[in-house]
Amino acid sequence: MENIQRIDISPFPGYPDVARKIAVVGKNEDYKNGSVTLICQIEHYDQVGKRLNVFAAIERDPFLLVADDTSMVNSATGALVFKDENGHYPAGSVGQYTWLKLAVESGANPFTISEGAVLEASALGRFN
Repeated sequence: MENIQRIDISPFPGYPDVARKIAVVGKNEDYKNGSVTLICQIEHYDQVGKRLNVFAAIERDPFLLVADDTSMVNSATGALVFKDENGHYPAGSVGQYTWLKLAVESGANPFTISEGAVLEASALGRFN
């Protein structure tokens, strides 16, 4: 049995009939440097869910989603936040790794957190 988490993301740019999923094929936590990396593989499907192997050439290289404290998040939601025009993060922002560690230690489901990270990356155009 395969234990790979797959997450539906936006269709292939310019081809709305080509569905895409991100397969989270690995996770790595670097305790020394304070980071978590999701190793993501993109997959393409037709409208009935059949894998489109014609896209294999562009599926071979993984996307790495790295969370560390150089990225800041909203302390209540974990959503990425960005500096304003003066170079300041919103009040109450915390480092992403710090937030993730606390969320998991408090009982948050790591698969739910991974799904949120993938969907956020998709919304930011990271997989296009």
